[in-house]
Amino acid sequence: MNLRRRVATVAVIVLVAALVCQPVSAAGIAVGPSSLTIENGLRGGSFERSLTVFNPSDTGFEVVLKTEGSAGDWIRFSAIEDGEEIEKVYVPENGQAPVLMRVTVPDDAANGRYTATVVVETVPGEEIPGSVGMILQAKSALEITVTDVEKLSGEVTSIVVRDTEVDVPLGIEVGFKNTGNVVVTPEITAVISRDGPVVDTVSWAERSVRPGTTEQIVVCWPNEGFPTGTYLANVTVSLRGEVLGKEGRTFEIQTLGSLTRQGELIDLNYDGALVVGKPIKITGLFKNSGSIATRAKLSGEIYRGGSLVDVITGDEMTVLVFSEDPLTAYYTPKEPGEYTMKTCAVFEGKTTDSKDMVFTVQSDSSSGLNLPLSPAPVAAALAFICLLVAGRRHRENR
Repeated sequence: MNLRRRVATVAVIVLVAALVCQPVSAAGIAVGPSSLTIENGLRGGSFERSLTVFNPSDTGFEVVLKTEGSAGDWIRFSAIEDGEEIEKVYVPENGQAPVLMRVTVPDDAANGRYTATVVVETVPGEEIPGSVGMILQAKSALEITVTDVEKLSGEVTSIVVRDTEVDVPLGIEVGFKNTGNVVVTPEITAVISRDGPVVDTVSWAERSVRPGTTEQIVVCWPNEGFPTGTYLANVTVSLRGEVLGKEGRTFEIQTLGSLTRQGELIDLNYDGALVVGKPIKITGLFKNSGSIATRAKLSGEIYRGGSLVDVITGDEMTVLVFSEDPLTAYYTPKEPGEYTMKTCAVFEGKTTDSKDMVFTVQSDSSSGLNLPLSPAPVAAALAFICLLVAGRRHRENR
């Protein structure tokens, strides 16, 4: 073999190695927490835990949610926002996707310890730059101890009563944590008095709380026909006859319009594949910085090429004082291209400052190889040039 042929052979090997051995650090997947435990899992009971799928790469992709192990069939997954059962979830680039895991223990399960593994992996056949054709996978371990002993317990984490206005319902906010192993419905009673005498009583027992979860339960007092002034609300929280907490809170009924309605849209993002014909979920985080509960919704304008092409409106939600709650809306792009979305929150006849978001939508028929940028091909090309130069010098010296 002459020198030129040897040089060409070495160059080809270097180039092939550089292209094949692309670094996989550009692609990855993780799930947290890595392990979960459910103690005192009552037969027939249902338990919820949260998982988060992380995507550190520069490309968004879908992942499949699967289970393994003796308790694998007990697990179902759903979206955090609407509780809809899912088998896949889209994870945006350099982002994360929360998932609700619901574990239902069968009625005929024997007492003992059971295990399961949650497997999160990319969709087979999906091109993910940096993965070199491999399926990316991450796991989280779950351990469940099944028992037939019912544990009924709860904890009152907070009781808040804020001022209101004439004929505007009063919100009594109770934070309740279910520390037992069965679903419970706490009973909340508020006795309203003014200057001593009781003027009204309101009771509510309709919000079920799953084991291990904490809920903010809001009880509304209609407050119709009551004059302005200072009132006292004696709030009692009970669980099947056992009093868990009892506290008194004073509040004011003020004239209509006295309390400030104020809010701001502090964050805006989207979730979903940016492809023609596929819906995008728009989520805006609304902060109620006023002094009374406020109903708010997302509203936005969609521009493409500088022209208004569509508008979006989300469902209205009640946001408590000093709370930050997500407002959602949906949009399905009809054409590929660069879009600009100008979005604000509308609340009580007011609007927040607009937030802009720019994104590019691809055609649903687009395809092609999309390799990540890497220094390896550059190094291979330099090695090839050096070999050619060395071969030329060798011939000249001969």
